[in-house]
Amino acid sequence: MPDRPLLARQPILDKTQKVFAYELLCRPVPSETLEWQASNGNNATTEVVIGAIHEVGMSLVTGGLPAFVNFTEDWLAMDPLLSPADMVVEILEHIPLNEKNLKSVQSLRSKGYRIAVDDFTGSEDQAEWLKYADIVKVDLIGLKDIEDARVLINQYQRDDLTWLAEKVETHQEFEACKAMGYELFQGFFFSKPITLYGKRTPDSHLAVMQLLGVLNQTESDFDEITKVIRNDPQLSFRLMQIANSSAYNSGAPITSLQRAVTLLGLNKIRNWASLLALGKLSDKPAILQEQSLFRAYLAQNIAQYSKVLEPDIAFTLGLFSLLDAMMDTVLEDVCARIALPEALTQALVKHRGPYGLLLEAINAWEKGTPEKIQWDALVITPTELELCIENAIELSRATSGLLSQ
Repeated sequence: MPDRPLLARQPILDKTQKVFAYELLCRPVPSETLEWQASNGNNATTEVVIGAIHEVGMSLVTGGLPAFVNFTEDWLAMDPLLSPADMVVEILEHIPLNEKNLKSVQSLRSKGYRIAVDDFTGSEDQAEWLKYADIVKVDLIGLKDIEDARVLINQYQRDDLTWLAEKVETHQEFEACKAMGYELFQGFFFSKPITLYGKRTPDSHLAVMQLLGVLNQTESDFDEITKVIRNDPQLSFRLMQIANSSAYNSGAPITSLQRAVTLLGLNKIRNWASLLALGKLSDKPAILQEQSLFRAYLAQNIAQYSKVLEPDIAFTLGLFSLLDAMMDTVLEDVCARIALPEALTQALVKHRGPYGLLLEAINAWEKGTPEKIQWDALVITPTELELCIENAIELSRATSGLLSQ
């Protein structure tokens, strides 16, 4: 197994839950200790930046949005490889404010780079950096109480300082910090389900659930799928739009929904209609849809290396792995309501079976713990996984773009 870190990214959202930027992350997750940063920090940042620029491509990794990058003391003193428009410099919490580091930061600011103070929890030493910062990232997990986030913003706020809440775990924390004046947010809050009590599911969501149920019946056919889609004008429009795209049709325009379904075929229409259904949940952040698509394509890509995994089933597994967040309810209930096959339900809910193993591998990579991946069981190497990841990023972004048109 190669010892170089795998490149990862985490979205940073604004108050409307639109993606503002991405933080580029070292894989595996680095230690937060000063000793680790001293011996490995430079290499970690180098791997992340070089990997993003040369191995994947910045346009593919961030889609033209800024990249937040952790800077060590040595990196602060270097001329960055990325332009000020493409990168935000993060000052790690271990970096002292001394004459050398201050000159480096002032030089970066003079060149137009935005400076972010990382993992701020109120330390007096770290607070000295705030006067030279454009963004301050408050580590919610490092605080004793969520109300401490309000104390910090009240104590250190100024007009030209943007506050970012990081390690936001729940939607409730997101709403609380937004009310306090935080403008940017980072964490897993968008993928956490919100338990609802006594709230009627909106009609549009019911149409989505009905469509997903038909798509996952063992003997679903064109007529059933067409009938369900025809009942929803927006779904019908989206499907016709895809059928008439250059990727699927080079002849006369398709004007019949039945012809569109026949042209695409059962497997493609199952995947595409599922994507359209997820895209219909417009009250969710766009990054949640893109994350679902990324997981779907990544699972499909990995399955192609296996003799026991079906790529189409793996695609559905990845796509549905965030349905709890999509539907605002627990995953067990979602699986029951759309009548998923038992094997797929067991994989999604309890991570059992070969597809459960696949989902665990994807979760391990996202959390920065590739050492937990059972490489032999997946029959894939770390290098092959990187290729799968790069392809999944490209496909998920292209698909999300089409669905948002």
